[in-house]
Amino acid sequence: MTWALAVSPEFEQDYRKLCGKNAGLRRAVDKKVSQIRENPTHFKPLRTPLQGVRRVHLAGSYVLLFEPDVERRMVKLIRLAHHDVAYGF
Repeated sequence: MTWALAVSPEFEQDYRKLCGKNAGLRRAVDKKVSQIRENPTHFKPLRTPLQGVRRVHLAGSYVLLFEPDVERRMVKLIRLAHHDVAYGF
């Protein structure tokens, strides 16, 4: 059973900016989001100060940050960015 999906405005902006002209990255993100919706607790949890957030690497240098809400069975996509800037939101 798939989890519901919520998207932050920052993720929408990142997705449009990074995937607008990069079809390979767009396919990788879309595929990974579908995997996240199937089992979001499978991916790596982060430590303080980002406790509760999980991450997955995409296409080498990009990171997708998301937050699963187990009680509501909802996943919130937080950020899609290059590894060097992803954790500084």
